[in-house]
Amino acid sequence: MKRIRRYSLLVTILSVITIFGAFTACSKSQPQPQSEKTNPYNGRTLNIGVIGEPPNVREKQVTFVKIKFSDLEKNLFSSQYDTIFITKNNLSEASQGKYASIYKKSKIPFFFIQTEKSYVPFVMEDLTYDNAPTVTDQTYATGILYTGAKLNTWGYGLYNDIENQANIKDVYSRIFETILKNATSK
Repeated sequence: MKRIRRYSLLVTILSVITIFGAFTACSKSQPQPQSEKTNPYNGRTLNIGVIGEPPNVREKQVTFVKIKFSDLEKNLFSSQYDTIFITKNNLSEASQGKYASIYKKSKIPFFFIQTEKSYVPFVMEDLTYDNAPTVTDQTYATGILYTGAKLNTWGYGLYNDIENQANIKDVYSRIFETILKNATSK
């Protein structure tokens, strides 16, 4: 009789372990989602100056206009655009000391797309993008806006750190929301 009880107890324990093991194995084998369904920006029309190639976004009410660094130097941007995007291939030039004072005086935010150096080389006149340390903060884009002497910064990461079109478009939608929240009247 004791053998039967021990045998029954052993079978029960093994069954529980087997069921639990199968459950955890199934949960571990579930693939991680590559993106998450998010809502596009649905605010007012935005006019954005871009140094580099304009991004592909899902919002129809956002207009991109290609500009040059010389437009920044001539202050031809502040009343025309809600923000300025500077793309990856232009980050080295954007970090030149002469632009730090332009960013500081600007009434609109600047967003540095695909920066691996955060915002630091763009606000410090004596630090270039090439000499700045790489930051592993998992951001795809970084934004800055001075309000008086205070520096406001934003960082936007990709869902699960996966670079695909859905996740990149989500980053831009979140940036557009930030632009709207920080808009100054023109």
